[in-house]
Amino acid sequence: MNNQPIFRKTLLAASIAVLTACGGSGGGTPANTSSSTGVITGFGSIYINGVEYETDTASIDIDGASLPESELGVGDVCVIEGSVNTDGTTGTAVSVVCADELEGYVLDISGLGIDGTGTINVMGQTVTVNLDTVFEGNGTDILTINDLTVDTVVEVNGFSDGTGTVLATRVETKAADDDVEIKGLVSNIDTDAMTFTIGDLIVDYSNATVEVPGALEDGLFVEVKSDEPLADGKAGYIMIASKVEVEEDGDIDIDGDEGDEIKMQGLVSEVDFEAGTFLFNGQLVEIASLDLDDDFDITTLVDGMMITVEGYIDADGNFVVDEIEEEKETEDEVEGTVTAVTDTTLTVLDNGVETTFIVNNDTRMIDEMGDAPSQYFSLADVVEGDYVEVEFYYNEETDENIATEVERDDADEEPRKIKEAAVVETAL
Repeated sequence: MNNQPIFRKTLLAASIAVLTACGGSGGGTPANTSSSTGVITGFGSIYINGVEYETDTASIDIDGASLPESELGVGDVCVIEGSVNTDGTTGTAVSVVCADELEGYVLDISGLGIDGTGTINVMGQTVTVNLDTVFEGNGTDILTINDLTVDTVVEVNGFSDGTGTVLATRVETKAADDDVEIKGLVSNIDTDAMTFTIGDLIVDYSNATVEVPGALEDGLFVEVKSDEPLADGKAGYIMIASKVEVEEDGDIDIDGDEGDEIKMQGLVSEVDFEAGTFLFNGQLVEIASLDLDDDFDITTLVDGMMITVEGYIDADGNFVVDEIEEEKETEDEVEGTVTAVTDTTLTVLDNGVETTFIVNNDTRMIDEMGDAPSQYFSLADVVEGDYVEVEFYYNEETDENIATEVERDDADEEPRKIKEAAVVETAL
């Protein structure tokens, strides 16, 4: 693995270059232009990293194509370029660039628990799903992630270490298998056999169009596509590549100009306090190099933790991180009838018990009610009597229940989600 002591990204085929934005969406005057990489939590604008970005004049790129915002979903990972107002919660997007992490066949589901959490093997990559993973079965009878079978084609959004481990933020089934693709770092290349691996996936590129600068070699960040359908023998699946092309100019570093402000969600792995290092989205971070404030205890880092980092590009082109925040995981879920709604709270009656939840810009908002659910579902759409499922965690400091997801549904919808009322540790 080509680890270097600098933050790098593995998310999107887009450089992080600051663009100029004018105007705002209210709630304060525009601040500095910036880049924000994270998970979509809602629409009506686009909500990412706790900020509501106005997108009326923004360009939207999804997997390399100019597409409407309606093609996006909660749980998708995107990079937004634009400005954030001084209130810190609203802004204006100039561009929105989104891309999945991989798309292809489910090869193994033995690591999936009855609560819908655990791991699945997708294209030789270990994909971790937890209580915060959004699942959608498009045009199929697959209603929950537990209904997945080997051979199912899925699209996975999330965060990867580039070498075979992905934390899924959204898993969506696909009806066709004509867009099988995977991104990652080339390893174990055999130029005689014309094979290499990404994670546990063997790629045969003997008949592929190869579009890379120079030689195809270990450590090069690539995207591989295949137009050959899955045959029998799933356990020994080899991807017959039709195209191999370089991604991110062959590396996964964070680019930018001096003074650029960057905010990014990502995955922590391979924490080694003895060596003083950890990986963020697969890239080596030297703990001693961090210039953090006092709000985050670095000793709390654990493998599988989701964090958001903020910083800037210095005069030497390095990404200097000055703030880290842990992304809180869902701990429990209730479902029932809404008995009260305010601008920021939701009260739900479940089995005779009323519970009030804080709803904010980080809360995933999903509508599944009726035959035509709204993509632009928000707390303002919820009324007393609605049936909702609320995922949440308890904040001991404020003595509040913080909603991580609100899903409105039909009251008689079945089956009920299979989820345990407990914190699920994500193991990598």
